[in-house]
Amino acid sequence: MLVPAPLAVIAIALLIYLSAPYLPRLLYEGYPTQRWPAPGSYTAVGSSYEPPPMPSAASLRISARAQALFNQNGGTAMLVWQGGMLRAEHYASDAGPQTRFNSFSMVKSLVGALVLRAHAEGYIADLSDPLGDYLDDIGDTDFRRVTVEQFLTMRSGVVFENGGVKAMSGLETKPVDAGTFNPFSPIARLHMLGLGALAPGLRSDTDRIGQFDYQNVNTAILGKLVSAVYNRPLEEILAEKIWRPSGAGDALWRLAGRDKPVSAYCCLFATARDWVRVAVYLSRNGAPGDRFLPPRLWRRYFGQAVSEQQRLHGHYGTQVFHNLLDRPGERLQGPFTYMIGRSGQTAYMMPQRDLVVVRFGDRIPLLHSTLYAAWDSVEPDNIASRD
Repeated sequence: MLVPAPLAVIAIALLIYLSAPYLPRLLYEGYPTQRWPAPGSYTAVGSSYEPPPMPSAASLRISARAQALFNQNGGTAMLVWQGGMLRAEHYASDAGPQTRFNSFSMVKSLVGALVLRAHAEGYIADLSDPLGDYLDDIGDTDFRRVTVEQFLTMRSGVVFENGGVKAMSGLETKPVDAGTFNPFSPIARLHMLGLGALAPGLRSDTDRIGQFDYQNVNTAILGKLVSAVYNRPLEEILAEKIWRPSGAGDALWRLAGRDKPVSAYCCLFATARDWVRVAVYLSRNGAPGDRFLPPRLWRRYFGQAVSEQQRLHGHYGTQVFHNLLDRPGERLQGPFTYMIGRSGQTAYMMPQRDLVVVRFGDRIPLLHSTLYAAWDSVEPDNIASRD
């Protein structure tokens, strides 16, 4: 017997709702926006705070080459810091120093830094410890045997997302966020329900443990880990350990829902200047007299043990990327570390040059060319370290 059309529609709607009860909220929020304001639930990182003035050069114009790349790749902000001051700063016509941009996956790199800080402070005894030593309510027994380090380096073998991740910058496998957003996918469920709703069912493929596979859920797990070992919300830990010490102003971090934890892998809204402050803080390993990490962990974060060959192919470390500048004829050469988000939100760090470049935009830029062009904007007479 045929079911009357209205009843069939109601039945289908009910099935959809039962399988994805978050859909009405997802339809309201949509895909995460590029700039603040954004729909959804958010929490403050830090408190109301006016950052101190940023030391700046007399002229903050970006170079002609940087301007051309900025225009070609849908740039919205580009800032160049070197040698203790801001050397260049440029925005699209509808953005400025007060604009809060969405970090997308850039925030993963801060969560990675917090894992290392938790290890340095003794909250995580060893990065080779099984995850289950700290989280006993996640996944099955085999999943809890995977080490903290394997989640930190995206080599956990977790079975979660399937493909759809764009390659860039020669990285050997999948480096940035998924290009499509299926409302019924595991990542959509993670985004709308939070890790707690999915944690019991997580598992790893033992054949894939040790292989690089970029998946957002790894960072969500690390966020839960850091929060658990400190017994505090992740946003408070970030504010205390990195955000406030760097001198950054208040920011807003997306919650998976009202009264749920933050989305550790995504969506911290902050100004480009504050991302400069944070990147400088990490590059300098904290402030004078207040070291952020022990030297061995700081060196690890910046990939100083990563070989030149690994960098040439693109390497993923402890929630940060490592690469190499080696183009003949360019003044800037050597290794660099960077944070990146799905549309090319990028914070480049070259501690050996005291150089930080922050770039926001609507499309992924040319990774190396952008950094070469940024160096053009540095006043030659003020370069702190030269070949």
